[in-house]
Amino acid sequence: MPVDAFSSAVELAAAVRARRCSARELTELYLARIARYNPSLNALCTLDEAGALRRAREADEALARGELWGPLHGVPMSIKDALETAGMRTTGGHPPLKDYVPQRDATAVARLRAAGAILLGKSNVPPLSADYRADNEIFGRTNNPWNLERTPGGSTGGGAAAVAAGLSAFDLGSDLAGSVRTPAHFCGLFGLKTTERRVPNTGHIPEVPGLPRAVRHMNVLGPLARSVEDLALITRTVCGPDDAEWDVPPVPWNEPPEAELRAHRFAWSTSFGGIPVSADTRQAIQRLASALARLGCSVEERNPDGFEFDAAWEAWGEIAITERAATGGERSRERVAALNKTLGESYAVARGSAKGVQATVADYAAALTRRDTLISVLEKFFERWDAFLCPVTVSAAIGHVPFGTPIDVDGAKVPYFIAGTAYTCPFNLTGHPSVVIPLSKSSDGLPIGVQLIGARWSEPALLALAAKVALITGPFQPPPDYRA
Repeated sequence: MPVDAFSSAVELAAAVRARRCSARELTELYLARIARYNPSLNALCTLDEAGALRRAREADEALARGELWGPLHGVPMSIKDALETAGMRTTGGHPPLKDYVPQRDATAVARLRAAGAILLGKSNVPPLSADYRADNEIFGRTNNPWNLERTPGGSTGGGAAAVAAGLSAFDLGSDLAGSVRTPAHFCGLFGLKTTERRVPNTGHIPEVPGLPRAVRHMNVLGPLARSVEDLALITRTVCGPDDAEWDVPPVPWNEPPEAELRAHRFAWSTSFGGIPVSADTRQAIQRLASALARLGCSVEERNPDGFEFDAAWEAWGEIAITERAATGGERSRERVAALNKTLGESYAVARGSAKGVQATVADYAAALTRRDTLISVLEKFFERWDAFLCPVTVSAAIGHVPFGTPIDVDGAKVPYFIAGTAYTCPFNLTGHPSVVIPLSKSSDGLPIGVQLIGARWSEPALLALAAKVALITGPFQPPPDYRA
């Protein structure tokens, strides 16, 4: 089967192994597309063309000797500019780090390289990944390949734009409030937020190098790709214990037994705490639920029993902002203060708004205790349901609006942070895995994705189920202007 720039990573790796194409040919293909399309997208902010070509040549020479480095041998990739890469600039979108060149790879990056993947470059992010647009003072903004006047999302926005436009086979990002899932949704990709601590965070910024590790909860690493099979392969490659992060447990990756789609049970919702979503989003998820029911699945519209979304949003805010406040010096504290203000305005819920940087140690401990309770509630829910279907954000990709601008949703103004994270950050709080698959298009032709959330540590079964659902929703579709 012929391959092209939009083939999946699994397909590309198989083609290299079968000698239907070489690693150098693939690398040259992506570098040519980067030269053509990246100037308008600004998806990749730092490139290593010479290093990528050298590594591709070594990959081909190794294969000629009968050596296979791993399951991603010869596959070109990009990496979020929040993950350290040895010998390649890593800024985190943070001006004080504009010239920072790490001496070693983040653990997950090292594992991808050991599996044979070839690093093309780094993908653009907001400052210290604290926004759901990819825009910073060093490199400027990234544009969405479906519409250059829209954002690709964030914080892994550059990675999503690159993979969707065929500039990279896949990207590895991070997700504290939706930073893998929102870009996947905005750009029509597949994405995975892993179970908390499934993948080591070692070498991930927002902690500025040299500062103590502060973000100890809710942030995870996960892939953006063009198929569910890619998500599974990449995640199996990067997961597992790390001797620099002793809280990553040795949980095995156990493939589930085969089961027909109709044997599965789905709950679904398009309303968390009364926060509105666009009619396009609501109708697309309703159609999916109806299609699953027609195929014989058990399907029910409901939110998790006893799960308090206002408590989840508040606890997420207190934990995330308290931990982030220690990550990056004065400029970082300014960014966190702005985020805290936005949270306070957005989540004026029954239990009060998040205290964030004003939280005491007792407040922080209380938030972690509420988190424990909410994890238990959701785990109980997944004893009955195999997956929970829900929106990713309140709408398709938003325009390039200033940070904090209310978002229009069918004429209603939704606070900025709520619009981007209300449907994602509850599952960062609880640590549950979530797969995003492309679902539909909005009335103006922009991608709409859907989340499938499952029990903690259930990635193998959840991905297998997502692959079955994707047979209904359809494969990745390239943006129209990038197919050549």
